[in-house]
Amino acid sequence: MINQIGRIIYNKFLKNRLLSRWFILFIDISNILCATVISYFLTLKIYNKITIVYHPRFVEYLGVAIFFNLLFFWVFKTYRGIVRYSTVYEFQRILIATLFADSLLFLTLHKVMGLSGGVSLAYCTTLFLASLVGLYSFRIIVVCSYQILIQRYEYKLAIPVYVWGLDEATIAAAQLLRTSSHKFKIIGFLTVESDSQLKKVIDLPVFVLKKPDDLNKYKIKDVLFTKESDLKDHVAYVEKLFSSNTHIYITQETNIDNMSQLTDAVNRIRPIQIEDLLGRSEINISLEIIGENVKDKTILVTGAAGSIGSEIVRQLANLGPRYIVCLDQAETPLYDLDIELQKKYPNLNYTAIVGDVRNRSKLAQVFTEYRPNIVYHAAAYKHVPLMEKHPCEAVLTNVHGTKLVVDLAIENAVEMFIMISTDKAVNPTNIMGATKRLAEIYVQSCANDLYKNKFRTKFVTTRFGNVLGSNGSVIPLFRKQIESGGPITVTHREITRYFMTIPEACRLVLEASVIGKSGYIYVFDMGQPVKIYDLAEKMIKLVGLIPEKDIRIEFSGLRPGEKLYEELLNDSEITEQTTHEKIMKAKVREYHFQDILPQIESIISIAQKEDKYQLVATMKKIVPEFLSNNSEFESMDVDVLSVNNN
Repeated sequence: MINQIGRIIYNKFLKNRLLSRWFILFIDISNILCATVISYFLTLKIYNKITIVYHPRFVEYLGVAIFFNLLFFWVFKTYRGIVRYSTVYEFQRILIATLFADSLLFLTLHKVMGLSGGVSLAYCTTLFLASLVGLYSFRIIVVCSYQILIQRYEYKLAIPVYVWGLDEATIAAAQLLRTSSHKFKIIGFLTVESDSQLKKVIDLPVFVLKKPDDLNKYKIKDVLFTKESDLKDHVAYVEKLFSSNTHIYITQETNIDNMSQLTDAVNRIRPIQIEDLLGRSEINISLEIIGENVKDKTILVTGAAGSIGSEIVRQLANLGPRYIVCLDQAETPLYDLDIELQKKYPNLNYTAIVGDVRNRSKLAQVFTEYRPNIVYHAAAYKHVPLMEKHPCEAVLTNVHGTKLVVDLAIENAVEMFIMISTDKAVNPTNIMGATKRLAEIYVQSCANDLYKNKFRTKFVTTRFGNVLGSNGSVIPLFRKQIESGGPITVTHREITRYFMTIPEACRLVLEASVIGKSGYIYVFDMGQPVKIYDLAEKMIKLVGLIPEKDIRIEFSGLRPGEKLYEELLNDSEITEQTTHEKIMKAKVREYHFQDILPQIESIISIAQKEDKYQLVATMKKIVPEFLSNNSEFESMDVDVLSVNNN
């Protein structure tokens, strides 16, 4: 019977309900009211034999005490937390609030009402102690009762997990987990900080790790990370956890003073993903300066429905632009973006336009109607094997499309044009990379030609490597192959790639657009290259399987135009550091606009005629470093090299 009543109370009143903050404030003030009464009559009793002592009137004392406590409860927001999730930090806020309140009460009693210092101190001390007893007891009873009910009705199926780290935010999140209805049960902490003073305030085991092999001592099966940065800062330990098939979970980093953030962090615990391991610590960018740069501006984003274009739109949406024009020829992804913007940014002024960058008439209409101040050009064909089969299409989009957007930007006096390029444009070995290099050349030549660039449009090119999780990238492919039981196909055991998260890449694009100078190509610090074979192994281990036993890894051979190693900088380029540590300026070979224009027009004309062999031969003459790899066009390199040598 008692068990049934407890379950009813838990399910009806505790499991999915939170006390109103005003109700919590009411309870706290009621505690102060009781503490004030106790303080008043207890102090009177202490001094009742001393007739010469002056005491305040009860009503005055009660009013002043409640007023000061209410004031500092409001200042320190002691009522805003969720009582069942109270941690040491909530208790600290209560302690500070009551100290301030009683300090002002002492000054009022002593200086304003004329009580002696000793009597005033007696009133304040008894009130302070009685207040803490009442306020703390209320929270301790709620926390303990809720934890007992959780353990009785919820913890039977909970996963025992160790929490990584031993700082204030981690302990707060862990305490929240311990007192919440959740599938995880905190059983201890792991830390590499042997001198942490916070070990003294924890009633759970704390294992101090001096080296990764120490993890073998404790037979740990599940670990929770509360900070993404810990994954990057302790790579050796994470690798050890992987090798022992430990289940790793992660949640978002939180502000311990924001209870809603802490609650969200608990509710958003998820298994670790490969992006969490490959991504780096968040890059700092000057949001204020970027915001000033785009505020009240009309911005055109081409390729707006793609991985990079859509993220640029999202980040711009938070910076107060006057209007965003989202242009893309892909109807369904553009529709999805439109729906997302309507839901997440209801106050954003924008339009979604179906249009192709190869259609000059459509582009001219967009420029005339919306008069953009800034253009982010992300529209491009990017898939290497497909473009190797269809070089004419690659040129018409990546070169001709870029030329049309650049020309119209100049004609319409656009303030700034930012082109999104790729690391595959460096010493290109494939059609896609070569077309992006040609687009870079045209953009740069226009920027530096004072006659062509008559309105002094600022042209900035950004160049980076593969982005994690982008459409068609290797990670979504591997996930599908794992879900279907394998095998995972890797082109070559030694193949490596640079990786960057989509938000990280787009933040750097925005930063480069502000700090960049016209006519330069900016290269992002991509970190260390990742071996794709190692990536495949990690992804298999992430789902609890064993590489080569549960999921095989097969080698399919390099695809047409693919190379083993990507380069971010050409050997002949000069790299200079910018004001941002993650962005470098690449000084590439300059082409004069009057020289390059007829060659670009020639390439476009050949592409329109669908003569792919003449097209590729011409591209190799303009971009002599373009040497095909594992492609039907390799034979042309001999002819081009002999011509260049002569």
